[in-house]
Amino acid sequence: MLRFAPRYGIISPCLVRPARRGPIRAANDNGAPRTGQDLQADSLVDGALRLFGTHGLAAAARACEAAREAECRGDRESAEWWIAVCDMLDHRMARAFRRQQARAR
Repeated sequence: MLRFAPRYGIISPCLVRPARRGPIRAANDNGAPRTGQDLQADSLVDGALRLFGTHGLAAAARACEAAREAECRGDRESAEWWIAVCDMLDHRMARAFRRQQARAR
């Protein structure tokens, strides 16, 4: 961990100068009106966080496994949801899964 400590008795200019652009709005700020797409994204984030909490760094692989199992059962909607969860956790793994499924069809 790096810690900034100016020389004793000196106030750093970077601490005194105000920000030039003003306050920055957070990228994940939920200030926009809620739409159906936002609610779907919230359920994906919730699913991804729960999966990550349960499986840690293996969560994306577990989501791919769940998508594969759903496709084997013929549940296309569930498979798409699981691959979207995998996409939130690991874009490359989800892209590889989609490519593999496209080749299989």
